[in-house]
Amino acid sequence: MNIDIVLGQAAGRGGLENVITITAHELERRGHTVRIFQMSPSYYKEWDQDFLEIYYYSFGGKKSYDEEQPLFKHALNYRTYLDMLGYPDVILATHTPLLSGICRLAVCHMGSNTPKIISWLHNPPSVVGGGEFLKYSDAHLAISKKLKQEILNFDHDHIVKYIGNPVDFPIINRVERCKEPLKFIYIGRIVNSQKRLDVLLNGLSGLKGNWSLQIIGDGSDRVFCESLAKKLDINKQIKWEGWNDHPWNLVDEASAFILSSDIESFGLVLVEALARGIPVISTDCEGPDEIVGNGINGWLYPRGNSKRLRYILQAIIDEKYILPSSEACISSVQKYSLNTVINNMEREIIKQSGLQE
Repeated sequence: MNIDIVLGQAAGRGGLENVITITAHELERRGHTVRIFQMSPSYYKEWDQDFLEIYYYSFGGKKSYDEEQPLFKHALNYRTYLDMLGYPDVILATHTPLLSGICRLAVCHMGSNTPKIISWLHNPPSVVGGGEFLKYSDAHLAISKKLKQEILNFDHDHIVKYIGNPVDFPIINRVERCKEPLKFIYIGRIVNSQKRLDVLLNGLSGLKGNWSLQIIGDGSDRVFCESLAKKLDINKQIKWEGWNDHPWNLVDEASAFILSSDIESFGLVLVEALARGIPVISTDCEGPDEIVGNGINGWLYPRGNSKRLRYILQAIIDEKYILPSSEACISSVQKYSLNTVINNMEREIIKQSGLQE
């Protein structure tokens, strides 16, 4: 089967990129042909080299007429590529709701031969907007149960299939548990508007006992966060690693993983941590609230509440809260294995396409 994954523009680093990479490669391993289309090259272009076929449907394009709107420009440019390269059996309108509208405009002239369009959102419409475009997809794949409900709020006429988000467990090694001093981990972009590193740093401030924090990642707010850590007098206990394409290779031992985001479409990094046997402490937001069970594989705390985060961390230091076992953590995320999620995805794609593999 020929499958197009169509998105806006990926940064080239992060959870979205990891998911698209392992999904595309697994579908290819199963005999499908996968093409990636995005508006322009990724900011970090190394990611683009992961794919056999990747095209940029609006890179350097010019308006066909003065009043041309971006939506139509993107759709017509994608159609031009399809006319040259051939049309797929299925289009995965990925990332945001707008892509469903772009893809529909690109193929609406084909009548009964129109490829099926399936949305595969990685951001909730309530955050990125454009939910009204979801009705232009023939079906939807939801990476979380709350995202499924949100899609249904905009389109209750088409099937919405919950499939989860994949993690490639066979390549994952268990991380040794560090007990004294406690070692906390954060992996991700340092963008405070979403990731709220200020909540994490304020939560660590004032802890009584021995601890350290390893931060692996980079972003526009790194200087701000480093300054805040110095102001809170905790910077000596923090190791700023910077960006690494393989961040888990830098983690040789850990006590717990901390996530402080206000918004997460899923929280893939939590699954990656749990798969390595690391308990997680996360804000109670969409995505993480489906992954984390209090006392089972970690703890949840309210968004923006650094005091509650501090209480949980202090309780762990004082051994009032006992860290879940590595085995319990690993067991809790088996439903997100690459094979399980891609099986779910593949079944729905085949069903919607009307083709038999």
